[in-house]
Amino acid sequence: METSVRNRSLGAISLADVEYLLSEWEIQCLILVSFALQVSLFLCAGIRRRSTSRVVGVLIWLAYLSADSVAIFALGHLAVHAGGPSHQLVFLWAPFVLLHLGGQDTITAFSMQDNELWRRHLLTFAQQLALAVYDVSKSPWPDRRLLATVMLMFLSGCVKYAERTICLATARPARLMADFLDGFKDRVSSIKEMQTIARDGGLGSSRYLSSRAFTNFSLNPAMDIMSTDILPNYDWSVSREIFWVLDSKIRGLDLSGQEEYFRQTYRFAETRLFICYQRLYTKALFRLSLLGAFLHLFTFLTTSAATVLFHFAVSGGRARQAYSSTDVAVTYVLLGGAVVLEVSSFFLSMFTRQDLFSHPVICCSCLEHPPIIRLVFCMTCGNCAAMLRRWRRPRHWSEKLAQYSLIGRSAQLASSGSLVPRCIAERVMVSTKPVPVTEDLKMFVIRKLLDPDTMLTAESDFTGSRGEQALSKWVGKLEVPPAATGILRESLRDVDFPTTVLLWHIATDVCFFKASTAAPPVNAADKDKKTISRQLSNYIMYLVFKCGVLRTSSSQFLLRKAQDEVLHLLNRGKDQRRQRQGDREQQEGEKGRRLHEEEAMERLLRSGLLDRGAQELAAANAPPFSSSAIEVLSAAVLPRAFKVAAALDSIRGLPGEQAASPWDLIVAVWLEMLFYIAPRCGAAFHRQHLSTGGELVTHVLVLMYIVGPLGYHPDMLKKTSGWVHQRW
Repeated sequence: METSVRNRSLGAISLADVEYLLSEWEIQCLILVSFALQVSLFLCAGIRRRSTSRVVGVLIWLAYLSADSVAIFALGHLAVHAGGPSHQLVFLWAPFVLLHLGGQDTITAFSMQDNELWRRHLLTFAQQLALAVYDVSKSPWPDRRLLATVMLMFLSGCVKYAERTICLATARPARLMADFLDGFKDRVSSIKEMQTIARDGGLGSSRYLSSRAFTNFSLNPAMDIMSTDILPNYDWSVSREIFWVLDSKIRGLDLSGQEEYFRQTYRFAETRLFICYQRLYTKALFRLSLLGAFLHLFTFLTTSAATVLFHFAVSGGRARQAYSSTDVAVTYVLLGGAVVLEVSSFFLSMFTRQDLFSHPVICCSCLEHPPIIRLVFCMTCGNCAAMLRRWRRPRHWSEKLAQYSLIGRSAQLASSGSLVPRCIAERVMVSTKPVPVTEDLKMFVIRKLLDPDTMLTAESDFTGSRGEQALSKWVGKLEVPPAATGILRESLRDVDFPTTVLLWHIATDVCFFKASTAAPPVNAADKDKKTISRQLSNYIMYLVFKCGVLRTSSSQFLLRKAQDEVLHLLNRGKDQRRQRQGDREQQEGEKGRRLHEEEAMERLLRSGLLDRGAQELAAANAPPFSSSAIEVLSAAVLPRAFKVAAALDSIRGLPGEQAASPWDLIVAVWLEMLFYIAPRCGAAFHRQHLSTGGELVTHVLVLMYIVGPLGYHPDMLKKTSGWVHQRW
């Protein structure tokens, strides 16, 4: 009896303690959690630009949403429950909530949808400002220094929230399109002026570097890609005379000079996309304006002054007795944290400005400002930032290439067995995996863009070819049977692009695994081309069938159909193997064993589809590809894909010291497909993926602008790297 009463009293005491803690310290906990979320966003928001991990994206997304939710909840809680003679400082925290709602310089929007909803953020600002004013008005504020602290923090919070709203409004898609259209007329005039300069003095002349054409045209072509789905558009045939100058200049360099030019060009493209990310998702570009720099200085001064006033207000003996020591400590944390975040954002902007001002045009425009502005530019964008950045070169994107393999995905699903339904396995199992973007791949892309055979002999826009130009070029350099030429040409020309990608993807995988198991090993050059071919094959499959670029319902049906055919062959091979083994223990062990991609391809090769395709080619009676939509959807996918694989497998190199191989053709076709799909992804695709690690196809599209017929000269890129130091 006594024991039960004692337990009941202990339970009542513990419950009362919990209730007391919640009522007494709930606001303090909420405001500290809000501050902790702001710190985490400041430190970790930039990671998503360099990471393709879903876990990282989800964590930052939760922190982004929770930061606003917790701040709004804390402000409402202040209006309802705050008070008491010992907690007068609690009302001082209302302006800090506005400061937190203003967000950090490293992230203003998580996605482009946040930019489109800038009016909602503006309405939220008006609501929370009115609520904060109501909270502050409930306190008598006997100490005028605390009242001054509140007013200063109110100003700082309003400025931060206004900055975020301005950044959201100026980065919305409609505004980007309007800015693009405003400069389109000047862009057309600039192209004409560039053509005139190319005829007279050449693109490397000083007249070009100081001309209005260079200033208006080459400032940031990547922003055009983020603004509109339509290329601005360069008539490649008209621009070939400019490309002749660029091509002759590059060919005049030695091998090391060409390699360095290619690397500098690629870094230049990375920097342009880094600027686009800063424009769309951060306050970086706003900080570069005079208004942004002034407001940044204003918030730092007001926050610092508020910290000093608060310190003098609570440092007296009476003040220490009048206010709770915990509230004083929390206020110090909030004020000190706000000052540290402002200082940290300033130092962070030094790195951003060094990137943005590495362009010679922006450097020249800075010279027109008063000396004090030039001095600030030199300190934040020149020597100091350059010295800091030499210590560690930043990585502007993930430098990963997403890979989606039909055979690998089918092997995953086949390994799941009958215990897990396919609908669940398709959603739970990861279908893509990233691989690093190698230097070899970057060089292949740039060399293809600077290939005179592609640029100067094409009758129209070279981005309109889906591999036909590569096939026509390499057929004359390889020993290709006539029947194989017909099959390959039909697979590239007579079906839609997603179907072409699907057929060539399966065929490339077949050739890749067949070459890997061949008796005479391939040489080093062919090995690199073989690896790049498969990486591009998996990447374009990812773009079309996972990201939805140019995907149609018919192509999605064909992918599903091809996957069913592969699963049928894999399961049939598994059943035949079990029947041959006849060992129950071995059968049970195989149920839980993971089917690897190599083993899956071996089973497909044993199915006889490749041999059947080779026999049809040898007999020269291969039926043509049907262009009828109904026949394409009703016919089996794998026999057609293996027919393309048999055609590629029948190609032989001509004798000679530098004989070409079938992999020269395959990698050239996939590169043309990459150039074909790049301008057709759409601005929304490129904007979205800037905040999720970046995509190679976006960098390729920027390179098509700056390396193509209207590209930059090696001399200009050399001047770009040392422009700041030469000027100062």
